[in-house]
Amino acid sequence: MINIGSTIFLERKDCNEEEVETKFHCRLIDRDDNLLIVDELLSELTNTASIFKTGTAFDAWFIGRDEAKYVFETELVGRRKGNISMFCLKDPGKAGYKRIQRRNYARVEAAVNVALHFQADSKKRFVSVTADLSGGGCAIDIPKGKSLPEEGEVSLWFVLPMQSGEIDYVKGPAKIVRVFTPQPGAPERVSLQFTEMDDAERQKIIRYCFEKQLNMRRQKKEG
Repeated sequence: MINIGSTIFLERKDCNEEEVETKFHCRLIDRDDNLLIVDELLSELTNTASIFKTGTAFDAWFIGRDEAKYVFETELVGRRKGNISMFCLKDPGKAGYKRIQRRNYARVEAAVNVALHFQADSKKRFVSVTADLSGGGCAIDIPKGKSLPEEGEVSLWFVLPMQSGEIDYVKGPAKIVRVFTPQPGAPERVSLQFTEMDDAERQKIIRYCFEKQLNMRRQKKEG
């Protein structure tokens, strides 16, 4: 139901109205019996690790392989020793997950380095940057002197700079949705929809977009 590498989003149940930090996220790194083993629970506001008592209850959700949103109830069961911080959340099992909607991916403006290879012609390729990005697709500026057909399949390689300082490399197939000029005099742009992308790869993009959104919200508050 939930795959290793998926991001789990959490909201505390027992918080009061005065508390600001109520929403968190973590990544599933393993499963054991009725437990979800996750990395550190990070605050959505500060992106820093938060500490909770055993028994803390959460409402949680994640995006499934079918791109739908699943919600469930869980609680912090304990902690595990290892090279990295690991925490145990209660796994309610398949019957405890509720599918509530199809996923509409949040699209963010982002200039991410990307390499594009046209699958019908291995020599047709270029390196550029994205204009926007989401878990479902992206838009890429077409460099001067390069061109793409109105339809076809391409392969993409992204370089995602994460807030932790790590660099994630993501690859996957996509199809051309349309080629257009966003405004007079601007370079051509291609809209692409991801197709049959590996779930772990898609989760990296979703996590990048999520971090980008949080950063934009923080900048607005500080401004």
